[in-house]
Amino acid sequence: MLTFALDTSTQSPSLAVTRADRLVGELWLGPNPGAGRRVLEGAHHLLAASGIDLDELERIVVGIGPGGFTGLRIGLATAAALGQALGCPVVGASSLEALAAGIAESVHAGAVVVPAHDARRGELFTAAYDVASDGSLSERIAPLAISAADLADRLASVLGAGTVVVAAGSGALVGRDTLRAAGITIPSEAAAAHRLRAAALVARVDAGAGVAPIPVYARLPDAEVNRLRAMGASA
Repeated sequence: MLTFALDTSTQSPSLAVTRADRLVGELWLGPNPGAGRRVLEGAHHLLAASGIDLDELERIVVGIGPGGFTGLRIGLATAAALGQALGCPVVGASSLEALAAGIAESVHAGAVVVPAHDARRGELFTAAYDVASDGSLSERIAPLAISAADLADRLASVLGAGTVVVAAGSGALVGRDTLRAAGITIPSEAAAAHRLRAAALVARVDAGAGVAPIPVYARLPDAEVNRLRAMGASA
C-alpha cells in the first residue's frame, strides 16, 4: 500500500512516503515560524522527488499529537483534505508513540522510554512506555503536558528502583539537566532518537495501533489560557 504520512506535532514537521514496509522518501520542514503552513507544499515536493503522482496514494496517516494547537490542526486538516480529494482512508497514530518506537530501537527489553516534545510554557508533551522483548510498547504514563521536574517525580513514583529510563525528543533536550539529575538517560543532541519520523507513524498503524484522526492536545490552547487569565480564572 502506498502511504503518505505527516506529523505536525513538533516545530519541525515530518513527511514520508512508504510502500508496504519500505520507505520511499522522507522530508523534514525546518523549525521556522509557519512551517506547518508549508506542509502541503512540502508534500508536493516530496512526492515529485519520489516519482509519485498524488493520485497514486492509497492511504494517509497523520500524527494526532499531543502537540501545539495550531500545528496539529494544520496537519489534521491537510490529511483530511487529501483523503477526501483522493478518496482514500485517513488514519491517525500517536505522535509520542511514534517517537517512542524510535527510542526503543536502541534500548534493551525492560527499559522505559520517554518521548518528549517541547511544549513551551515550561512544559513537555510526554508519556512513558515499557519496552517488551519483541520491541513492542505498552503505555506506563498516558500523554500529558508536564514540567521536566514534575515528570522526573512522576517517573520515580511509578517505576521500580534500577529501571533504565531513556528520554528523547526536543522536550528531553530542553529539560535534559533536570532529567539527567534524576538518573534519566538522554542521548546526545545529534542522536536520531530525538527526531520523530513520519514513517514511524505508518509502522504504528501497521502494527495495529491506528486510531481515529482526532487531535490530542493534552492542555488548553494559548488563546483559551489567555482568555481565562483575563477573566481571573486559573488554567
